[in-house]
Amino acid sequence: MGVSLALVVSLLPTIARRGGLEPIGLAALAAAPFVANLLGAFAGRFGPRSTRQLALLRAIGASSLLVLFVLPTPPIMIVAGLVFWISLSMSSPFQLRLWGAMYPARLRGRIVGSLGTGKAGAMAIASLAGGLIADQIGGPAVVALGGLVGAVCAIAYVGLRAPAAERPPRFSARDSVRALRDRPVLARVTLAQGFYGGGLVAAIPLYALVYVDRLDLSLGDVGVIGVLTAAATTVSFMVWGSVVDRRGPMMALRLGSVLGLASLVAYAFAPTVAVLWIAAVAAGAASASIDVGWAAVISEQTSLSSRAAALAGMNAITGARGIAAAFLMSALLQLGVVDVTSGLLLCSVSAAVGVVLYARTEATEPAAATERATAGTTSVVPVGSVMVVPVGSRAVASR
Repeated sequence: MGVSLALVVSLLPTIARRGGLEPIGLAALAAAPFVANLLGAFAGRFGPRSTRQLALLRAIGASSLLVLFVLPTPPIMIVAGLVFWISLSMSSPFQLRLWGAMYPARLRGRIVGSLGTGKAGAMAIASLAGGLIADQIGGPAVVALGGLVGAVCAIAYVGLRAPAAERPPRFSARDSVRALRDRPVLARVTLAQGFYGGGLVAAIPLYALVYVDRLDLSLGDVGVIGVLTAAATTVSFMVWGSVVDRRGPMMALRLGSVLGLASLVAYAFAPTVAVLWIAAVAAGAASASIDVGWAAVISEQTSLSSRAAALAGMNAITGARGIAAAFLMSALLQLGVVDVTSGLLLCSVSAAVGVVLYARTEATEPAAATERATAGTTSVVPVGSVMVVPVGSRAVASR
């Protein structure tokens, strides 16, 4: 995932902009992961139900990037990106359940940290190498090559074995929203992420304009920013894992969201690429905190049987928000209402509201523990990655 994700997130928007994509098209590219998250509400009906199906779906998503070898046009880039993100969103609830059956609760933070470190390390290498190679052979070919690597690596999912996670119960889109509504802490976390992540999402189309229009960076320069983001994420995963184990997931979410807000403000005023290097480090650390914090809070607040549905519900709600945020800011830019700097400042205001909401959210008694006590069972609490939407990357993961 790390290799293909790095190239889709770090390089594809800049490649598309250099290919003539207008801001509204960049918004469509930025909205693609959130369209996928919205469709993820139907993962209980149409998502994978075995490790073989998981491997197949991930391989299909990565393989969609191969079309850029023969059709390297901006519209095709948007379509290929959408298929890639749908494969991740539809499979992430089953993956979270799979990891929940594999890993014990006492290792939650460290395991999430080690898994994230591996993914982020691959992203760092791919961002640096991809940017340098793209300046020589062309950006679309490099992204397509990353898709080939991702498709081959997806086969590894077949080797995972966890009988308790096989053939999970089906759930509808309504069930996914209900699973979220019945857990007040998750509802408040989703609201906080709605504002915080909304600001980050709205800023994604503007980043390419900073790179190309304001600073005229090469793809190699953009690759360096990507590698700094990924390197910071790599190092931070283990740190946030320890914070979660010792201070709880909300502390990681609070501190990380402050770093994400700082990176947005830095992009708004960056006069040189050196400022973007600092912003990239802050964004990378923030991205890791959201990944680890969300995985931990979902694990604390849900039982194994309801985890996939709750994650799908959170994905759907944040997905709808992401679509609106990406197009709203690009529309304002296209109409001349805001410029890049004022647009990024508006994004910072939204993110700041999310930071405040995170600060005001307190975790109550874990719902998973209550459900297990009621049922008289001892099922383990899972860990795992949540939405694959990068923050500084975005993931969104950014979200």
